[in-house]
Amino acid sequence: MSGGTRMLMMAQQERGVFGNTVHGLFQLAHGRLSAGARGALGRMGLQLEAPPQPFYPLSIWRLSLDIIVRELYPDLQRDEAYRRLGQRMVLDVSESVLGRGMLALGRALGPRRLLMRMNHNFRNADNYVQMQLTELSPTAYEVWINETLGLPSYYQGILEAALGATGVREAHVRSLRVDGGSCTYHVEWHA
Repeated sequence: MSGGTRMLMMAQQERGVFGNTVHGLFQLAHGRLSAGARGALGRMGLQLEAPPQPFYPLSIWRLSLDIIVRELYPDLQRDEAYRRLGQRMVLDVSESVLGRGMLALGRALGPRRLLMRMNHNFRNADNYVQMQLTELSPTAYEVWINETLGLPSYYQGILEAALGATGVREAHVRSLRVDGGSCTYHVEWHA
C-alpha cells in the first residue's frame, strides 16, 4: 500500500484537516512566530518550511490553532483572538491568485448563494465540518455548524469575512446557541 493510499484511508477514518488548510495557517503566521512557537509546532510534527502532509489529525490542528492564535493576538481576549484568526484565514486566502478568483466568484454569487456553497468549501478544508442553513428572510439565515472545536468565534470570523468578501454592507454574525461542539449562528446583511 502506497503512502498516499494510506493517508487517504486515514483521512476517511479519522477526523482532521487537509494539508492545504494547515498550509494556509502557516502562510498566515509566516515570519510572526517566536522560536518557542516554532519549536512547539515542530514537536507536533508541523514543520513550517516543509511541504504540508496531505492530512493532519484534528488534535494536531486544534493545538496548532492554540499556539498560533496566542502568537498572533497575545493582547486580545480568547474569543476575539479566534474571531480575528478566522477572518484572517479567509482574507489571506483572498490575497493569493486562487483566492482572488474565489473572491470574484463570491461577488458574482452574492451572499445568499455563497452561504449555500460554504458547506462545500468547508469540505475542501477538512473531513468533519458540516453546515446547514435555515432561511429566515432573503438577507437573514440561521447557520448551524456541527463542530466548532469549542471555538465558535473562529467560525464566526470565517463567516463574517466570507460575507464581507461578497461586497455586502454591514454583515452581522452572532452566535445564538452552542450545543456541545456545534453552534448555531444568526447571519444577516444589508443588501
